[in-house]
Amino acid sequence: MTELKDLLDEAAGDEPGITDADLSADLTRGRRALRRRRTIGVVGGTVATALVIGVGWSILPSGTTTDGTPAPAARTTPAPTQASTPTHIPGGLPNDHRGAPPIPTTPVALVANTKAFPGKITCDLIPKGWAARISYPAAEKDDWEQQEVFDPKLRNTKQYHEVSFSMVVRQVEMTDNGEGLTADKYTEAWTKLPKVRAGKKEAVITLGNSRDGRREVHVRQGKTTHLIAVANNAYNLAWDEKTLLKFAGSCHYKK
Repeated sequence: MTELKDLLDEAAGDEPGITDADLSADLTRGRRALRRRRTIGVVGGTVATALVIGVGWSILPSGTTTDGTPAPAARTTPAPTQASTPTHIPGGLPNDHRGAPPIPTTPVALVANTKAFPGKITCDLIPKGWAARISYPAAEKDDWEQQEVFDPKLRNTKQYHEVSFSMVVRQVEMTDNGEGLTADKYTEAWTKLPKVRAGKKEAVITLGNSRDGRREVHVRQGKTTHLIAVANNAYNLAWDEKTLLKFAGSCHYKK
């Protein structure tokens, strides 16, 4: 066996040595491969970030002007008219093609509220002739709840899309996961979000323009972590942004 191995070694000749050039070439190829992987990672991360930002800004508020009034966002929507009532209401089920209730020629007036809402939150103002009810009660004392502000005179509501004729008022608690206090539906800390004023309170509002009152507002209650979210889906209010902010600013937790 040893003689056979010696014969094979002689036939194969000396094993070629590894030179500095070979090591340099291997190192170069390794660096190129690493750069390619990093490039792919960066591109992939950029695409992912762009998607996140796109989704985030679909729900983030518009900016404000220097005097604190809401500034129109870059993306605008036409003023609502009776003829432009859509058959699909944003936020509703995609297969629910019922229309929205008629849009009145004159917006529903915002008046003083003489009857406290039934839940943990009440508002000092209310659409004239409207009422409030608890739509999602708290299971326990410290659980969150949700209320609905609606027009009790609106008939045959089943003919309309269910999220097209009421406002939702709900509890929101900001939490800190290491990046600052953050509200639900927002990926950035509260301190980084563009602010508007809801009455005397600090607030953020979803994208839209000053003519569009069918939006959502998060209103901070003083310097606390408590927010009140008001989502106006009611076409039959015909409100603008200014009226929505005025109403939302009047809402507060009961003492």
